[in-house]
Amino acid sequence: MNFASQICAASLLLIIFIFYCQQKHLPLRTSQAFLITIIVTFLCVLLDIYSVIVIDNYRSYSPAYTGFICKAYLISLVCVGFFSLRYICIDVYSSNHKNYIRCMHIYYAAAIIGSVIIYTLPIHHSKELGSDAVYTYGPSVSAAYIIVLIFIINVLATAIKHRNAINPQRSKAITIWMIFWIASAVVQFFHREILIVSFSSCIGILILFIMLETPLTNIDRTSGLFNYNALVQYMQQYYNDGRQFSSVVFVRLNSFQNNLTPSVARDINYSIARFFSDIPGAVTFKSGEDKVTMMFDDANAASDAFELVQEKIRTGWGTNSDIVIPAGIICIPDSAIAGNAAEMLYLTGYARQRNREFLENGLVFVDINVLNEMKDAQRIEQLVKDSIDNDTIAVYYQPIYSTKTGRFSSAEALVRIKDEDGNILPPAKFIDIAEKNSSIIKLGELIFEHVCRFIKKHDLRQYGIDYIEVNLSAVQCSYEQLAERYINILKKYDVAPDMINLEITESASIGARNALINNMHALLDYGVHFSLDDFGTGQSNLNYIIDMPVDIIKFDRSMSMSYFNNSKGKYIMNASINMIHDMQLEIVSEGIETAEQFEAMNALGVSYIQGYYFSKPLCCRDFIEFLKEHNTDKPD
Repeated sequence: MNFASQICAASLLLIIFIFYCQQKHLPLRTSQAFLITIIVTFLCVLLDIYSVIVIDNYRSYSPAYTGFICKAYLISLVCVGFFSLRYICIDVYSSNHKNYIRCMHIYYAAAIIGSVIIYTLPIHHSKELGSDAVYTYGPSVSAAYIIVLIFIINVLATAIKHRNAINPQRSKAITIWMIFWIASAVVQFFHREILIVSFSSCIGILILFIMLETPLTNIDRTSGLFNYNALVQYMQQYYNDGRQFSSVVFVRLNSFQNNLTPSVARDINYSIARFFSDIPGAVTFKSGEDKVTMMFDDANAASDAFELVQEKIRTGWGTNSDIVIPAGIICIPDSAIAGNAAEMLYLTGYARQRNREFLENGLVFVDINVLNEMKDAQRIEQLVKDSIDNDTIAVYYQPIYSTKTGRFSSAEALVRIKDEDGNILPPAKFIDIAEKNSSIIKLGELIFEHVCRFIKKHDLRQYGIDYIEVNLSAVQCSYEQLAERYINILKKYDVAPDMINLEITESASIGARNALINNMHALLDYGVHFSLDDFGTGQSNLNYIIDMPVDIIKFDRSMSMSYFNNSKGKYIMNASINMIHDMQLEIVSEGIETAEQFEAMNALGVSYIQGYYFSKPLCCRDFIEFLKEHNTDKPD
């Protein structure tokens, strides 16, 4: 009997089935559909084997029974075609359940009608003399081939038509399967003694398993928890189904492993994985290097888990539960706050990185207020992007008064971006966002280009301006090509490098010291000067002054006001000013708003005064008019 290929196919399918069921896997609809397809294909192969046995021993069975078994096998082929189509439709219509139901009704009807046609049409079987070859033929067989071909064509058409809307690997895998199935059907149709259609179905299942459905692709190998990819799929399935869930996210707040031996760090990681694996009612994911996300159908279970995690953070981790690590919790009681998985995951990231409550306390409940903050941040992020792309930023200039010359000798360039209603956004609202997504690099270059163009156009020296101060963010300072690009812009507008003073902040060198130093030396060699901005509010103040080749130290408003608010502040200001003067550096005091404050700073020997006492930041035209009015050496 010629069923060796079917035996191989059945054995392989059985191995795949056992391996699949033994592995930990998510209840995804595509996974469930794949499991059903395995079972249907396995039954199809068994019916193929049994039909060969019945035909080979046709004298032992009635013609009706032989025909019934042969037709049952043909109908099972139709079922394989139907379930393969269902498998891909689940992915295609994952976000449109109504379309999925409508299509399934049509395909169900087609499968039932096709099965009835196959069953009612006559079928014949034959066994070649002197050979083990047996096969079927006749109208029923032809109908089966046509119906299965229709399903295959629909599968291919669906995969090709919706290739941009589904998992590319799924589209590729099922296309390979269908092409292989068609080729084997053509061979078997013209060579009936070669029974390879069932084997090709098995190969298709194997392709899907290897490329898509092996459960290990959704498992994080170090923890044994489901991984981030699994989280995205599982969470989106909830949104597609209109089901609500609660989520609790555990976050390690720093890289604790740097201070531990590898064995202790490994022990802690294992204890974290074990703890979260045992949380009742949770589907648990390792959603990042330092994050574990739990999803709950029951809000009460989520609340209980929240308390368990809080207690565990307090008591500690490891084999003896005695190692406490900095950690926080993000709790999302109701998934309806977001519209899809992508928005929910973005919201979780926002709550961690930018929400003040979480940054201060390591704990936040994500509610409508956090969502509105996130949407506002996204809106501002888009405004920044549009302003950069369309070059609609405005640069304002705040005059800086020189106590030595009694005139305004410089100014600080400050970027302004307008919202949809034409209102100016405070820089504090968009600079941080631009730094987070690195658009600050493009924004900074655009600001610098505006400044150089302004200097070139108005020849600011004739108005008594010695230089313009331009801010550099920490992200810009770590950009290795900063010096090269800024020098090119200076050359483009033929601006003297000593007309530029770049302001760096104390936080600029944290994590990017080498790049910062290299950029500074390259720009200094070209003739650009530097100031240290916001002195007293960052880190390592004295080391910064010692290490950084700056000419000017800027006291921010809080530092300047401390002189007037308390005796300690006055003492620190006096000591700082004396120290900076001894180092032959100049000082700018920002935030000066009254005559009393101005006189006090002037008496302390502060070289430059900046603040609303003299002027708010001015647009280009108003700044030029201000200089014409106030500087003694204005042009005729």
